[in-house]
Amino acid sequence: MTQLDDSHDLLHAENKDRIYQHNKILDKLEQRIATLEKVLESHAKCIGELRVKDNQFEINADGTETKKDSIL
Repeated sequence: MTQLDDSHDLLHAENKDRIYQHNKILDKLEQRIATLEKVLESHAKCIGELRVKDNQFEINADGTETKKDSIL
């Protein structure tokens, strides 16, 4: 069996620390992404509600908006 020396133990400890730091960063990024997804979903819902409430614009097939003709 190969004998492990102090340099191997130090390398192992450094790698373990790097993995821990990377996982901390990854967790923070995942939390930020989740928060942004919730915010975007909330904003899309608000915009949809405003469009239904106002009901002044039509969405064309190409994504542009045109003002509806008022019958009243």
